[in-house]
Amino acid sequence: MSMMEQLWNDVQGRVESRIGSQNFEIWIRPIRLMGLRGQLVSLEVPNRYYSDWVRDNYEEVLVEELTSLIGHGVQLEFLLEAQGSDPRDGGTRDAPMSPAPAARRSPLPNTLDSAKTFETYVVGSCNKFAHAAALAVADFPGSNYNPLFVFGATGTGKTHLGQAIGNRIASQDRGAGILYTTAEDFVNDMIRALRFKRIDEFRERYRRNADVLVIDDIQFLSGKDRSQEEFFHTFEALKSAGKQVVLTADVLPREIDKLAPRLRTRFEGGLLADIQPPDVETMVAILQSKAEPLGLDVPDDLALWISSRVRGNIRELEGVLNRMAALHRFTGQPLSVEFARQQLGTLLAEQPQAITPDKVQKAVARFFNIRVADLTGPRKLKSIVRPRQIAMYLCRHHTELSFPDLGRAFGGRDHSTVQHACKKIQGELGRDPDLKNHVEMLERNLGV
Repeated sequence: MSMMEQLWNDVQGRVESRIGSQNFEIWIRPIRLMGLRGQLVSLEVPNRYYSDWVRDNYEEVLVEELTSLIGHGVQLEFLLEAQGSDPRDGGTRDAPMSPAPAARRSPLPNTLDSAKTFETYVVGSCNKFAHAAALAVADFPGSNYNPLFVFGATGTGKTHLGQAIGNRIASQDRGAGILYTTAEDFVNDMIRALRFKRIDEFRERYRRNADVLVIDDIQFLSGKDRSQEEFFHTFEALKSAGKQVVLTADVLPREIDKLAPRLRTRFEGGLLADIQPPDVETMVAILQSKAEPLGLDVPDDLALWISSRVRGNIRELEGVLNRMAALHRFTGQPLSVEFARQQLGTLLAEQPQAITPDKVQKAVARFFNIRVADLTGPRKLKSIVRPRQIAMYLCRHHTELSFPDLGRAFGGRDHSTVQHACKKIQGELGRDPDLKNHVEMLERNLGV
């Protein structure tokens, strides 16, 4: 092993201990150390998306560890694979997708909401990864993460992100055929095409005219064998032609009931990007961003009061804002917590939603992509035991329940099992950055 390889191995080991193995595997592992020239350190990354993300999130820690091992200050230079230059320094950027004229016979209607863009999308810890992945897809459609599968609970911003991809690609390449639709509309279109013997037109629209296909709520295909068959061939046609597919769903592909195995494996073959329910701070930022177009100047204490009661559901937040705007115009009263209490009492609880074992279990199950039944059941697989212990720890620290009560909440376990789990997690928090990140993220999702 050369000295440069040894240096980079040492740097990677130090960085991993600071940011955790999950972030390390995604963002640092693919980087290669290409050269050292004085203070200049050349790092090769897969694409522009990686260089932007690493600059914004990990440049400081990389510089610190390189400086510590080399013995003097350093400056990072990011090179792109197969290009050898950083696009910010005048390198060549991948050309936007421009399909051959023969690939499309007729223009597609604009089904995008022009208000749903990356500029109006509020980024927080709950959606940071999904947002970055969506940007990468929008900037390099058909090459990065195909398909992109965005999943999360209803009302967390999946539709906004999917439409933002379409709007960004359309702004960069006006000739691109962007087709945004829902899985339900896909099924209805197919049924009409079969009924009126226009299946060839249907396939022309989805397979040849579309350069980017964004399908919302793909779980609607559950149990619809004929629609799944048609979508499979549509997916294959688009993928083989180098066209981008973006899918959103409420759950992971493997959790979609009665989904054909060949569709599930293809969905899982792309990038799975999870959107967690927004924490209170992110909800406040979203509220303020959505209040501005409505002409509402929402005081900070009112924004916090509303956000702590509309836990993680952006659609519900929009409904509250629209009602408050109408009432404000109708009554002429100033916006305040007292005004909200009087006028929105039927929509919002007086107290923030309490944390319960059920809420913790659902949050932990979604975070680790397992079932709630796994947390409360008897299985002792490592992939289940660890999330179960974290769930017990969170319940103990954020509810008033006793150890025996928590034991009953986790499938009738003995109180000593809960005590052991809490002690184990507490003892490892200080020395396991992955565990610390997971617990903090879950606490934010729960509004702690």
